[in-house]
Amino acid sequence: LPFIQEVAANAAALRKKYHFIGSAVELGGQDAKMIFFQKDEKTGALNVADMRMNGSCAGGTGAFVDEIASVLKVPVEKFNELASAGNCVYDISGRCGVYAKTDIQPLLNQGVAKEDLALSAFHAIAKQTIGGLAQGLEIKPPVAFEGGPLTFNPMLVKVFAERLNLSEEDIVIPEHPELMVAYGAALSLNTMFAENGKARTAQDYLQKLSQREAAAAAGKENTGVQSRPLFASQQEREAFEKRHRRSPRQFAEPEPGTDVYAYLGIDSGSTTTKFVLIDENEEILDSFYAPNEGEPLMVAKRALIRMRDRYKSAGARLHILAAGTTGYGEVLFAKAFQAEYHTVETVAHARAAEKYVKDATFILDIGGQDMKAIWLDNGIITNILVNEACSSGCGSFLENFASSLHIPTEKIADAAFSTKHPAVLGSRCTVFMNSSIITEQRNG
Repeated sequence: LPFIQEVAANAAALRKKYHFIGSAVELGGQDAKMIFFQKDEKTGALNVADMRMNGSCAGGTGAFVDEIASVLKVPVEKFNELASAGNCVYDISGRCGVYAKTDIQPLLNQGVAKEDLALSAFHAIAKQTIGGLAQGLEIKPPVAFEGGPLTFNPMLVKVFAERLNLSEEDIVIPEHPELMVAYGAALSLNTMFAENGKARTAQDYLQKLSQREAAAAAGKENTGVQSRPLFASQQEREAFEKRHRRSPRQFAEPEPGTDVYAYLGIDSGSTTTKFVLIDENEEILDSFYAPNEGEPLMVAKRALIRMRDRYKSAGARLHILAAGTTGYGEVLFAKAFQAEYHTVETVAHARAAEKYVKDATFILDIGGQDMKAIWLDNGIITNILVNEACSSGCGSFLENFASSLHIPTEKIADAAFSTKHPAVLGSRCTVFMNSSIITEQRNG
């Protein structure tokens, strides 16, 4: 079949139906598009002045709505109704679904209404689309709104109109906004593909499809792209696991009647809370690691109380000489627990690395939502790179995929190490990779 790029197909459909259109916004499941039209001064014909489409991020699309609906535990078909009842707009990230979850979870814990959060998500989508795609170009009315998310969420159209200061006359909703791109693809057969147009019946197409299906079933056609396994042999895997084997953490039990003087270091991460207790000789006495569950302060408080009670039940007296905090919640935790010191996490990393690996020149840290590359020279930080608008490849990213494949997070490495035919899924956006996973599962 002839192929027409979807933005071009959409432009063809709009030019055919609406000769007066100024701009168009079309949102799909994983992409967002904008088209800017202008009239030819000589002929009066409607021409496309510019086209914009999202690239490496699916923020602000239908998949984004799906993710937020999942966080709010509401069916996606009820999301528009929920947003329509909202009154207050909160600032939520529209770029990355994982970042948006981080913005939403604390607000949920504070008792913010789901209706307001659904409305805020629509504002995040509009903000992301307008800022990310228009990039300063004027969105001239009338503006057409198309695609599934804008068809089935009329409140989202209202939010766009509010942000663009559009009147009712400035808004164009096609009769079937979700079908405009398909309509444009059909129209193109009589224009740009007219010379290829051989009359064929539906039966011809079905026959071709049946032949392809038969070839695929016979194994003659492999549509999936495969990469080499992580290990060439079982021996190679065993050698790797032996090389990276970690000894289990075993901390000495407190002795009755003793006074234990210690320092407390807390790392409040984006998705987990950690702390370490060290004695005056900098030997580790105790540690804690657990998911935040949307309540990092309460998770830390309960863990600290458990640690205090463990020493008390053993008949020992625990004295915290000083506490330091770092991570996403560095200042929050410092104020909440009245810590004597707080520091940025890159400095904390360098300090720990210098203690345990004296000649370290590079640190790679992959956290729940960020990854940091830190260059060291004799213990001094010389350069730092941190991911910005996308959290792919981080802890939340792995958790999402473990969940979608129904694998416990702690078992995902075992599953990956056991593969014989790994698929190539890309590496940038969680939403895009999810689509690749579905395709590969269909390929068996």
